[in-house]
Amino acid sequence: MSGHAWLLIAWIVVGAAVLIVHAVVLAEVWVHARKLDWRWKLGALVPVIAPIAAWIDGRRVAPLVWLVLVVIYFGLRLLE
Repeated sequence: MSGHAWLLIAWIVVGAAVLIVHAVVLAEVWVHARKLDWRWKLGALVPVIAPIAAWIDGRRVAPLVWLVLVVIYFGLRLLE
């Protein structure tokens, strides 16, 4: 396989991981959030707001994983 094929596979895998972690963060905000009012929960539908809302609610692991995966994804996109 060529380098471009590996890069495409990496984009797909990391992109899928971002989507899965985003779904986890969104579920944490919508289902388990105790400190947030309805505006933060509604705002969490915007992908950038979801990890911020989770962080404000006291969640730490999922928002950090979300951030790391997004940075990796954009780093891979820069390799194009």
